[in-house]
Order: sequence, then C-alpha cells, then structure tokens
Amino acid sequence: MRYEFNKTAIHPSVEVYHDAVVYLGGITMREFYLDKVKCAVAWRTSRQKLRDYFGDLLPLRTPAGPPISYGHLICLGCPVEYPEDGEPNVKPLVTDIDQGIDLLKTKKDIRFREQQIVRHYDELCSYLREQFPEQKVAFSGLGAQGPLTTAVLLRGQDFIFDIIDYPEKSRTFLTLLTDSIISYRHFQNEMNGLPAVNPDGGGLADDFASLLSPDMWPAFVVPFWNQLLDGVSSGTQRSVHCENLSPAHLKHLKDVRLTHYQPSVSDLLTIENIKANTDIPFDWLLYSYRITEMSDAQIQAWVDNTVAAGITSIRTQFGEFACKLGKLDRIKSFYKAFEKYRVE
Repeated sequence: MRYEFNKTAIHPSVEVYHDAVVYLGGITMREFYLDKVKCAVAWRTSRQKLRDYFGDLLPLRTPAGPPISYGHLICLGCPVEYPEDGEPNVKPLVTDIDQGIDLLKTKKDIRFREQQIVRHYDELCSYLREQFPEQKVAFSGLGAQGPLTTAVLLRGQDFIFDIIDYPEKSRTFLTLLTDSIISYRHFQNEMNGLPAVNPDGGGLADDFASLLSPDMWPAFVVPFWNQLLDGVSSGTQRSVHCENLSPAHLKHLKDVRLTHYQPSVSDLLTIENIKANTDIPFDWLLYSYRITEMSDAQIQAWVDNTVAAGITSIRTQFGEFACKLGKLDRIKSFYKAFEKYRVE
C-alpha cells in the first residue's frame, strides 16, 4: 500500500519488540536466548498468532537471532547475565581508564569468530535457517553499540568522570574502542557474505552520548561517530539513533554529515524544536507506552499532526506490554489512521 500527502510519499511502520515473540511464543526470555529449539518454536508460534490477528496488515519479522546489543562487549570479556524473564545485561569489565586502554590494546587483534558467544549465535542462527528455509535468516542479533554507550558499559558510569578528569586518556580510550567496534562490524558483515565496508551507507546507535552536555560533543562525540561511520561505510548515507537528546545537542549533528536522524524516545524534543535546530531528515515515533492508552480519535489526531508537519517516516512499536493488556487493536487503529492518505 502507498500513502501520500501533498504528493509526497509517507511511510508508516510498526516495529515488533522481541519480547512479544517471547510472550506469544510461550517461553521465557532466558530460553529465547539460550535454547535454539525453543527460540524457533517462539518465532513460529508468535508469527502465526500475529498473522491470525493482523492478516496482511502487519509485515512479519523475519526470524533472527535474539537481539542483544552488547555482542561486541561480550566478545571483549564483559560478563553477561540472562535473567529468567528479563533482558540480558552486561557488567563493566575495567575499573579505571588505564586498565581500559590496556585491555583494548591487548584485544586489538581479537578473533571474534572464535568467541563462545559468537559460536552460540552461529549455531542458533544456522538452526533457525534450517527451520525457516523460506526466510532469509542471517547471522544476526549479536550487536554492537556506538562509542559512548560502549565506553560507559565497559568502564562503568565513572567513564563520565574520566572524561572530565582525564580527557586525553579518555580520547585515547574512545579511539581504541571505536576501532574495535569497526572491526566487529566488519566481522558481522563478513559472517553474512557481505563486504566488510558497506559501499552504500552506515549507521550507529549511541544513546549514552546524550549523557554528555552539548558543549562536550565536539571533543567526545562527533569525532568518534565520524570515525565509526567512516570505518563501516564508504557511501554517503549516514544515520544515527540517539535517544534522550535535547534541542541544544542537535546543532552538532551536521558535523557528522548525517542523512537521517532517529530521535526515538526523547521527551525534550518536539517536531518543532528539532526543525528549529537541524535540517537533517528525521522520523517520528508514537511511543509504545503511549499508544496503548490512546483512543482512535487521539491516534488519528497524532497521525494527522505528524503528517501535516511534513514527516514522511512515521513509526510506532508494540511488545509484550500491549499483548498482555489486550491492546493490539491500538496498532490496527494506527494503520487505520493512514487510510485517508492511501493512494493505492
């Protein structure tokens, strides 16, 4: 289906959180991550339930490795825990900035393919490929965060103080860490038979960059975002996902030569103040925890206001929370709100 406003295409989309797959699949979160058979069952069961409810309205997610954003950190040695019914999480590995620099120098030539977590995901994704031969199941799920998020998770929250107390060491740490992320991203591509360096474009997600004040960005965010994006792609398309930014942060986005910015959940931002502070195209998200409480009329008004503001990529999301509450009808209402813009 195609949608237009003032002869410009608009693109509504709905993203399905993986915890909905777990919930609808009737397994625990730990089983989803650690048991390849139960993981496949959850994908099959949840996909069927969503197809039965939404029909062709909702494009189904391709089965994939359970998403964990810290694959790179786990390879470096960060301990990971798998709660029974919660998201996997990692703990800091180093206790000071010098130890962090030494670790990254030691891990400079790490062979990611040989790491236990990678072997597990390779086996799991291969099993999913066998179970879903009609789908294009990639080596997936085992992600990497952007430089600042990775630094805080590896070093702990004291990294924010390191930047103030040891700025030069912190830049060295971030340079080495970004090189490691680039190597990991190259490895991910090669696992899927792709060029190590994407010829079209690249992106990154780095929510913890928002912990730094805007005046710190030229020294501690922009150079490392550029280092990462230059390292993973030779193309011109460059995108960043960074939550919780303020309007004052946005002036620095131009220095990263972005072609797309995803604000996601950022309560200080509005469509109006984003436009006032940057001309980089951005999408707009109806938060998953808000749509569940909205009426049809409220959803229609939100969509109409967003479309009228000239936003062409318009998103919402749902997961276990909406499923448990019996609120998936709100997602149908989101799709229905675009019917007035439908051209075929």
